[in-house]
Amino acid sequence: MLNSHAVRIIHARYSLALFLCLVANLSIGPTAWAQFGGRGASGSSPSAKNSSSFSSPTFRDHEPVFTPKNAVPVGAVKILGNETIPPDKISAYLRTRKDRPFDPEIVQADVRRLMSTRLFQDVKTYQNQIGGRVIITFEVIERPTIREIHFVGNQKIKDKSLLEESDLHIGDSVNQFSIQEAQRRIEEYYLSKGFPKVYVVVLEGDRPGDRRVVFSINEGNLQKIYKTQFVGNEIASDARLKTQIESKPGILWIFKGQVNRDKIDEDVEKLTLYYRNLGFFRARVGRDYEFDESGKWMTLTFVIDEGPRYKVHNVAFFGNSKYSDEELAIDLALKEDDFFDMRKMNRDVSKIRDIYGSQGHIFADIQADPRFFEEPGQLDLVYDIQEGSQYRVGRINVKIAGENPHTRHSVIFPRIGFQPGDIIDIRKVRKSERRLKSAQIFAVDPSRGISPQIVIRPPEQSKEEIAQQSGYSNARGQSPEPSSPVGSNETFHRRTR
Repeated sequence: MLNSHAVRIIHARYSLALFLCLVANLSIGPTAWAQFGGRGASGSSPSAKNSSSFSSPTFRDHEPVFTPKNAVPVGAVKILGNETIPPDKISAYLRTRKDRPFDPEIVQADVRRLMSTRLFQDVKTYQNQIGGRVIITFEVIERPTIREIHFVGNQKIKDKSLLEESDLHIGDSVNQFSIQEAQRRIEEYYLSKGFPKVYVVVLEGDRPGDRRVVFSINEGNLQKIYKTQFVGNEIASDARLKTQIESKPGILWIFKGQVNRDKIDEDVEKLTLYYRNLGFFRARVGRDYEFDESGKWMTLTFVIDEGPRYKVHNVAFFGNSKYSDEELAIDLALKEDDFFDMRKMNRDVSKIRDIYGSQGHIFADIQADPRFFEEPGQLDLVYDIQEGSQYRVGRINVKIAGENPHTRHSVIFPRIGFQPGDIIDIRKVRKSERRLKSAQIFAVDPSRGISPQIVIRPPEQSKEEIAQQSGYSNARGQSPEPSSPVGSNETFHRRTR
């Protein structure tokens, strides 16, 4: 009989032995799994050094695959039918390997894996048992890939530029849609460069079995604009209208100035919009082409029918309660009996928005609505106003960006013109932002959008509060008392570099 102390010692030794066996099991795990296609010994993944256009496989499941007992070993794995893809690249996708137990499920998984690469049209397998071993043969039919890309007939534009525009690459699958798309891209590229009569034909690449892609290009004459003129314009001079368009002669008739009919159509729309902004709402713009005897130089004429210019018959305001019509109209640039001008109207919208923004209505919505009379030449200008709530300054949060921000928050507050409890004045907010930009403390790079910013955010509101502000009851937050400031969060974004 063993005493209890001896039993505990034996139990401890067996526990230690069990632990050591478990550690040994875990340590040989990767090697054992490698026999089933994992990353070890003969099942190692393809070397990254063998770079190619074909990507190496990545196995998601690393668990061992259990094969039937007494399975016949694999004698050899053969690959047939490959023409451009190296055998080692195909073998990298296979888990069926020499000297491993043969398993039909693993072979079928290899077939599915090869098909998922989209490198093959079909994969077939054959089995032949010789001398107690199974010979596995994978017969693949490759998808046709582009081996060569050629351009014939191009003289003014180089092959390199056309190849970039076609978006085709050596090794891509031969696809009829991609070839047609490349043909369209090349034609559009020529049109943008002043070759309106270009003609592109696909000689090779659109038939089954083609491995080369060949484009035949008839460039036609390079056409340039010799002169741009206007007919029918009275309110604006030719020089003024030329600033609105892109279709005009190039510098010294050498640089730029190519004929692009799409741009000419866009210039027609730009001229029409230019006249509409000046109040010519019925203006019509056409164009006319005329070439010289060589067919290379174009005289472009824009034919303009200005029509009547509309005047403002009346200026009205709708939805305003805080300010009277007279108070809103006192500083407007576009008044009654003035010719309509879109730029003036937009400036007036900004002025009205600033009037409300100076008294805390920073989210006031101002919309200008020109309303036309039945008779041409007259319109009423109505400003639709949604005043919204009045806000006071709530929390002022300072956010400092940069690799190593060290500026204290106390540097910010003396440079802003408001404090918690104040009614927000959008003009003071802008002035404070300009003061921060000119302080030479923070990074300012407008081209990259880096500069000190003041962002105003309204407080988060519940559905009930939103319904109250929609008119069902008095709006919460309107004219709150300074003792209990409720309002927007002033957030300073300061970026330093």
